[in-house]
Amino acid sequence: MRIIVAEMEAVPERRAELLEVLDGLLEPSRAEPGCISYRYFFDSENPNIIHFFELWADQAAVDFHFATPHFQALSEKLPNLIVGDPNLSIYEAAAVS
Repeated sequence: MRIIVAEMEAVPERRAELLEVLDGLLEPSRAEPGCISYRYFFDSENPNIIHFFELWADQAAVDFHFATPHFQALSEKLPNLIVGDPNLSIYEAAAVS
C-alpha cells in the first residue's frame, strides 16, 4: 500500500478557486483503480493550509493517478493558486497482523 500525504497553502484571495479545482479531483480520483481513500482536510490553525491524505493499493496505482488528465490539469493550475510548492511525501505501508 502507498500512503500519500501532501500539504499546500492557498493564495488567500484564490482559495475558493483552489477548492473548486480540488473538489473536481475527488470523484475521478476515487474512481481510479487502486484508490482506497482520497481526501483533503483544512488545517485547524490556518484554513488556507490544505492537507491531502490518500491511500493507494500500490505504486502502479499512484503512477496511474499521476498520469491522469485530471491530475495533469491540477499540476498546470496549482502554481497560480498556492504559495510556494506543495509538500508531498509518499510512504510504503505493510499490513500488520
